[in-house]
Amino acid sequence: MRSISLGLAFATAAALISAPASADERLQSSFTALVGKGYEVKSVTLIPLEVAKRVTEKVKTDNVVVTLQKQETVAVCYIAFANWAFMNKASLDSATLCEVRSSPTEESAAPAAAPSEPAAAPAEATTPPASGTTP
Repeated sequence: MRSISLGLAFATAAALISAPASADERLQSSFTALVGKGYEVKSVTLIPLEVAKRVTEKVKTDNVVVTLQKQETVAVCYIAFANWAFMNKASLDSATLCEVRSSPTEESAAPAAAPSEPAAAPAEATTPPASGTTP
């Protein structure tokens, strides 16, 4: 069960990282810069090598997926386990380490619909209930 959930977490992270997006939607940043901007680490998930290899054979080590959040913006960082464990500065400072996704801005979001008028009360039933039944 554990390997299934780890595999699912890795597949989700890999899809998020590799999903095609327009230049406006996809931003990249370093882990260090994101933390400096006030992003909070929300989760750290260890992806064992045998699970990571299910996605790509190019992987040579265990990996970590780090999810960060600041208000409506989420960042996902894919880091080699050793670089995370030893807080390797060169790796964490890499400008392409993390993918950053923002929710649509208020200006581009559709305006909220105007409140509708309250519905009319349902009409009273004019037929009395059948005899022997309770209303």
